[in-house]
Parts: sequence; structure tokens; C-alpha cells
Amino acid sequence: MKIVLTTHQFLPEYSAGTEVLTYETAKELQRRGHEVDVWTGFPADPATAVKTPVTRYEYNGLPVYRYNHSYNVPLGGKDVLEYEYDNHLFAGHFMEYAKKARPDVVHPFHMMRLSASLISVCRELDIPVVFTPTDFWTICPTCQLRLEDNSLCTGPDFLSVNCLRHRVEISQPEAMKKKVRSMPALLLSMIILMSRIPRLFRKNQNLSHLRAASRRKEFIVGLLNEVDRILAPTVFMQTILVKNGVDRNKIRFIPYGLNLAPFENQPAKEPHSKVRIGFMGTLYEHKGAHVLLKAVGLLPKEFPIEVKIYGKTDEFPDYVAMLKGLAGSDNRVEFLGNFSNDQIGKVFSGLDVLVVPSIWYENTPLVIYSANASGTPVIATNLGGMSEVVRHEKDGLLFEKGDFKGLSLLIKRLVDEKGLLEGLAKNITPPCSISGYVDELEKTYNEILALRRKQP
Repeated sequence: MKIVLTTHQFLPEYSAGTEVLTYETAKELQRRGHEVDVWTGFPADPATAVKTPVTRYEYNGLPVYRYNHSYNVPLGGKDVLEYEYDNHLFAGHFMEYAKKARPDVVHPFHMMRLSASLISVCRELDIPVVFTPTDFWTICPTCQLRLEDNSLCTGPDFLSVNCLRHRVEISQPEAMKKKVRSMPALLLSMIILMSRIPRLFRKNQNLSHLRAASRRKEFIVGLLNEVDRILAPTVFMQTILVKNGVDRNKIRFIPYGLNLAPFENQPAKEPHSKVRIGFMGTLYEHKGAHVLLKAVGLLPKEFPIEVKIYGKTDEFPDYVAMLKGLAGSDNRVEFLGNFSNDQIGKVFSGLDVLVVPSIWYENTPLVIYSANASGTPVIATNLGGMSEVVRHEKDGLLFEKGDFKGLSLLIKRLVDEKGLLEGLAKNITPPCSISGYVDELEKTYNEILALRRKQP
């Protein structure tokens, strides 16, 4: 089969969960004899985006087509907010590629920077589409369903009034924020309805922005209901999609798979006088490293723990500076930077517990599966997909979002309750391998192609 996988960003510059999952899936498909291309977005400067909108490179034998995305390019009358989810420029390049390559299946793992217009292209060319949502971008332009005050959201309301308020809060000056805050929802709804009138929005840029923002959900969900399958990795993701209008019959539950090779020769965990606590992930607010450091700060300096923070320290320097301020002179805390994925087994051999303190829903971070593969218990936020794979008091512990005091008490339990860590570790269920995951993908692809062949 000729298979195209897509993601919003890719290796070597980006190596978070979605990128790694896309890469490992592509390499496993290659090993099975399939021809695989990856299409990815890249945050480019305007000059590059105009001059060379698509570049091609190879990463470990994998052909990668990079769409150089920038909002500051000529849009031919399109609104910049519409361009985020319906990118006609990308669609033209992908159409040209797809007509030549004629893939059997296109499988997006993420569509940000490319946009949902890739589904429109596949529909026009009659190419089957399988979609794996790795976060909430299809429902929320920020991907996180998290508001400015860190409260959580379940998606756009009628006419996306709540999304409009959120956009104003994150992008407009204080005077505009105050004005919109004081507006009743009914008035905002009426203004949004006015923005749908062509002769008005074509003449008024503000109404054009409103129209583009308010129709995002209906545009994307409409296209999702045209794909062949949606493979939800968590029940929570399935619930969110259905709540927001996605056809339940399109969705299948298939948890992620993991490349288990880095764990096969993992060094044994050596007995240690301190409980070794790890954090792995993007060092930015939504991942919650600050929650962990606040929790550690409540414990006496002589408390027998070590805290190892893994993540790029140059990506969000202001946040990292805040983290280092929280750690202060506490020599129990180390910032150890990033590591290559093939070293992950060795890194986990030096940890007794992983903490995943995210303050958004997440969608089963692959790092939890990695902890499971290494036999390391997890303490996680009691939200969304995380609480589906971390079973409280069985193979891990859960605490409420942002509750650093509650997290501190759980860390204290690990020290005070002898045998707790060992008991949790014994109950861990190993994750699905990448091979087992791709077995399920192949079954899905073959099922879809067989159904299409039967169609008149």
C-alpha cells in the first residue's frame, strides 16, 4: 500500500509524543513493505513560506514533505482565522502531490499547520482517510480545551460564542477584553449571525474574522463526518468528539502503541536511599511541571527524594526561568535537558516514579505508556485520558488538577508507606507494542479498502 501520514510538526526539530508516534508508525509500516510518506507542517518565516512553500527531506529513510506555514502570506481574500483550519494554499500543494502519488490511504495524526482542507482534497480524489486525533485541535484552535484562567472546556457552544470570548482574551487589548466581557451572549450571537451575511462580512474585516472563527467547528466536524474511520486512543476523546457532533459510528477505540525496543535491555532499578521522581515533557505551563515543583517545595529539605526534570530548556525560556525560581537552591531538583528516544529505557531505570501533572485533559501522553513499559508507577492528574490508564491505588496514584498540596501528600506517602511503590509496580499492565498497534491499523486500512471495492 501507498500510505501518507500527516502531523503538525516532525523530527528532527520536534520530538514530542505525536511526532514520535507518527515516526514509529511510519517505520513499522515501512518494515512491513508499505510505501510511506509523511506530510508535516513547519513554522516558517513569510519569505520562506512564499518562496519554497514545500520542501522535501528524508529522515532515517523516511520521505518527508514539509509545508512551510506562515500566517503572514498573501491569502487571496481569505481571512487569516479561516486559513488556520481551511488552508487553500496547502490544499493546492497537497492536491498536486496526491494526483501524482495516488496514495491508497491518507492517515492524519494531526492537521494543524496543514488544516482540515487535506480531507477535502482526499474526498475530491476519492482517497480513503483514517484519522487519529492526538489532541483536541479539531474542536479547539488552542488544542487544549483550556481557558485563560486554566479552567477546562468541552468545546464550542452554539455559534462558538465561548470561543469568541476566549480568542479576545488571548489576543486583544484590555479595552476590547472589557467590552466583550460585558456583552450578553445573546448580543454576541446576533453579531455572529450578522457576520454570516456575505454582503456584510466582505466589507468589514471584523465581521470577516467573526465569521471565520464561528464556523470553524462546523467546517471541521463536517469533514470529520466524511472520513472513513476515526481511531480514538481514549474513551474520553471519543466522548468529546461525539459531544461536538462527530458521528459515533465513525469512531473506533484503538489505544496507541509504543516502540518497546528501548526497554528490552533496560538496566535494573538499583535500590536507592531516596525516592527518585521524574518529570518528562514540554517545559510549558499546560504540562504542569510547576505543580510538581510547588509540591516538592512543601516537603522538608531533608525529605529523602530526588527530582529529575527532563525537557528542552530553551523552547520556553520564561517558563523555565519561573521553574528554576521555584526550585531555588533546592539541590534535590535537577534540570537534565532532553534525551534521545533510544535512551528512554536507561532514563527510566534511574526513576522510581513518574509524575504527569498536566493541567489540561491530555490524551494519554506516550510518556505514561513508556513508564508502564519500564515498570515505573505514575502519579497523574485525575483528568481525561490520563485517568483511563493510571488506576488509582492499583498501578499508580491520581490527584486533582493543579492541587500541588494533594500531590505533595502523595509523594510523602511514597516515602512513608513501605512497599507502596513496589505494590503499584507489580500491578502495571504493559502497553501495546508498535507492532500490535500497526496490526490494528492494517486491519482498518484493509477493511476500508475492501468496503470501497464493494461499492457500485
